[in-house]
Amino acid sequence: MPATLDTLSADRQGASPYRLLVVNGNTTATLTDSLALQARAFFGAAVQLRSVTAPFGPPYIASRAEAAISAHAVLAAVEREAALAEQPFEACVLACFGEPGIGAVRERLNAPVVGMAEASIMTAMQRGDRYAIVTVGQRWPAMLREQIRQLGVDSRCAGILALPGNALDYASRSSESAAAVSGALDQAAELGADVVIVAGAALAGYLPSLPRPPRVPVIDSYRAALAQALALASLERAHHFAYSRSRSPSDSPGQ
Repeated sequence: MPATLDTLSADRQGASPYRLLVVNGNTTATLTDSLALQARAFFGAAVQLRSVTAPFGPPYIASRAEAAISAHAVLAAVEREAALAEQPFEACVLACFGEPGIGAVRERLNAPVVGMAEASIMTAMQRGDRYAIVTVGQRWPAMLREQIRQLGVDSRCAGILALPGNALDYASRSSESAAAVSGALDQAAELGADVVIVAGAALAGYLPSLPRPPRVPVIDSYRAALAQALALASLERAHHFAYSRSRSPSDSPGQ
């Protein structure tokens, strides 16, 4: 007999934490520490987290050339961590909005792989008809336009706003940088966005630092990726569990 919903719920309550890998595609270790801290606060005891930094590449990706280098580094980091892990990871988050190497990682890792751009854009489209993106770096708008065209969601993008300066300078969350992010969110709303994505690892966890509430709903791209990774890992585990419980002894060879 197939397992009942009550049985499934009871067994899930005693399940072990989900095994999640977070990869910072930049080489700034302090940023990895911040991302890991945020993830542990977000998940609590539900996840066993492993966070790693790209072994080579730029301190923070700001161009196509740097993204290409980082893609190699991300793949190398994922393959190394997968080989060393005592148990397979149940999901992986690429903690970089440009998602360097995500296709290659999905090809090599037998688990859901979530990127910050795809996760946050899909989340934003569930909150409103048109979304906008706020990020840091003058080359990013053109790079992101290419990315959203590949995802097929460019028609619902109201605009991409790039803050000036170095993204790592914003990670300090000074009052000046928080005011700049807040102003960009207002500009995004004026473009007609129903929801705005705060994009990039350096801007992860920024919302509590804003000087005033945003005018429209805001999606933190990193938290959107974390939430989707947990959802996908949960679905994968539930599917495996339900299939295992539904098999009767007569299905086994030799019975």
